[in-house]
Amino acid sequence: MFDGIFDIAMKYAEIEWRENQPYSPEYDDIYYSREGGRSESEYVFVNQNHLQERCKLVDQFVIAETGFGMGLNFVLTLKAWSESANKNSTLHYIGIEKHPVSPDDIFRLSELFPDLSGYFEELLLIYPLPVEGVHVRTLLGGRVYLHLQFMDVVDALKHQHFNVDAWYLDGFGPAKNSGLWSEQVFKCIAQNSKTGATLSTYTCAGAVRRGLTSAGFDVKKVKGYGRKREMIFAVAAKPCSVSSKSPWYDVQPSEIKNKTITIIGAGLAGLSVAWFFAQRGWQVTVIDRYGSVAQEASGNPAGLVLPRLSLDNKSESMFYSSAFLYAINQLDKLQSQTSEQFWFKNGVFSIDKNGKTGAVIKKYNYPESFINTVHEKDIPAYLACESRELSFYPLAGWALPEKICEAMAKACGNKLARLTAEVHDINHVDGVWQILNAQGETVMTSEVVVVANGVGVSEIDKTSYLPVSAVRGQMTAVPISETSAQLEHAVSFDAYVTPQYNGTHYVGASYSLHEKSKDLLVADQEDNLLRLEKALPGLFSHPDNLNGRVGFRAVSTDRIPIIGQIPDEPAFKSLYKDLHHGKPAEHYKSGQYLPGLYVSAAHGSRGMCSCFLSAEIIVSMVENSPTPVSKEVIDIVNPARFLIRKFKRNRYPDR
Repeated sequence: MFDGIFDIAMKYAEIEWRENQPYSPEYDDIYYSREGGRSESEYVFVNQNHLQERCKLVDQFVIAETGFGMGLNFVLTLKAWSESANKNSTLHYIGIEKHPVSPDDIFRLSELFPDLSGYFEELLLIYPLPVEGVHVRTLLGGRVYLHLQFMDVVDALKHQHFNVDAWYLDGFGPAKNSGLWSEQVFKCIAQNSKTGATLSTYTCAGAVRRGLTSAGFDVKKVKGYGRKREMIFAVAAKPCSVSSKSPWYDVQPSEIKNKTITIIGAGLAGLSVAWFFAQRGWQVTVIDRYGSVAQEASGNPAGLVLPRLSLDNKSESMFYSSAFLYAINQLDKLQSQTSEQFWFKNGVFSIDKNGKTGAVIKKYNYPESFINTVHEKDIPAYLACESRELSFYPLAGWALPEKICEAMAKACGNKLARLTAEVHDINHVDGVWQILNAQGETVMTSEVVVVANGVGVSEIDKTSYLPVSAVRGQMTAVPISETSAQLEHAVSFDAYVTPQYNGTHYVGASYSLHEKSKDLLVADQEDNLLRLEKALPGLFSHPDNLNGRVGFRAVSTDRIPIIGQIPDEPAFKSLYKDLHHGKPAEHYKSGQYLPGLYVSAAHGSRGMCSCFLSAEIIVSMVENSPTPVSKEVIDIVNPARFLIRKFKRNRYPDR
């Protein structure tokens, strides 16, 4: 059933240490030369690409490395950047690695370089699990973005346009790992290069020179390091264009004049966008109909931070697995800034009655540190039950969403302004967006606007076509009892329950598409308690007059969040209404999107997992920086997907 899904299991690379020199048995080659390896790395990559001189001249610089390995080139670049770049500049470092090295091996390497220990420590603090996908982390106080791409190099680059300034080609040699030096790889590198981008590599193999030349690089041989007589240095002479398999999803780079942005919505989605832009120096205004944060779905008293993993949709699973690990990273950062605890990261048990979880683990080769099946001897007594499977997410947890929103608002500092208003519509006039209230009055103008107001996206004309439904959820607050006090971990089943917080367990939540009442319903309270009793029999007492809360989740028809720039609906209709005829993609032009208008919506019940990465996606689009996810993932969250599906099925109604 699962044969052929993946070429390899995503796990840490096997490394042998031979007299303090790391060696790969798989490729029969060394990662690092004990004799002059550090000096060679500095000479070949940092110096040949003139990093220290170039980084003084730009606000944003992008480096990509094929073969991230043990991170030595990155650490040396980090050191050079910190010593030379201006304080307001940003470095994006894309490290592509199909076989991630373990943190233990990186730490062992770091012990050989005491003067680099601080930089290695920063790397190890944010180093992700070996889960296939893109993992973005920040270092040096947010000045450096490390994009670790744990995947094959072609998969990482083939549909992207990273606008790289400098390339480090440092995989195992062409004779040992020919797949990393193929013509297809060189074309992908050229496609992702700015005109004038530089490239360096220790090898001088003729096939590499010819492949780079064919891809559009001016290639020359220069003096190599030490006993290596020559190496390659190359410059991207001309832009390389590659036809798109889905031109309707190709968003053109934005041209923003001022670093100011307006966000509609003060829940998890809106404030995560605000926080991320504020960290990059933007002035942010958040507009919300209420005078305080998290007054709608984000105001639930507690919820789980847990991914939703799909057995059938690899791109969806890659989005949620990357989003989950990124959310943990960001929640840890937020929690470290305050003494008031709102993030409880001690793992989550998940009850599965149909065996789906085990199939997901097998299909995607997740490491046990991400998710694991609980063996019978390790199952807590209150969870033991026949005919169901139990899994455990060691890094997951539960959190207080309203407190998270408050923490993000506080972390924005003086970069955040708040405005209370009910947004009725937005119009684009003379290069700026006019944000209008119900009376048609302009309450704000802004060059960049992000719509992040949950089910409110349906009330704004430019986003009203998005298929977002308001799904009612009722949460039940259950008092702690002598037996329920033993519950140390949150448990997910067809609902969920948290450990006690201030004497209360939170059970949620009902799921109703048609019920619109904002009042607590007795039937929903009873249903929550019935599901809880089936999952954890005898653990809870059920007194009368239980408290709770009602919220309305914003959910899309495909249950995937809607993230990115808003398409120009009339232009899309003109360009793509005949897609149902089946013409090849190259017959179509790139999609037209509304300048400066973005959306982060439909996060459903996984908002605390998905909102942070979604905010990073929007920041990357606005700032024209490398995206924090693969192109396939960008496409599945693109707001235009709903229009394209209708055009392909010839089901687009005239409006």
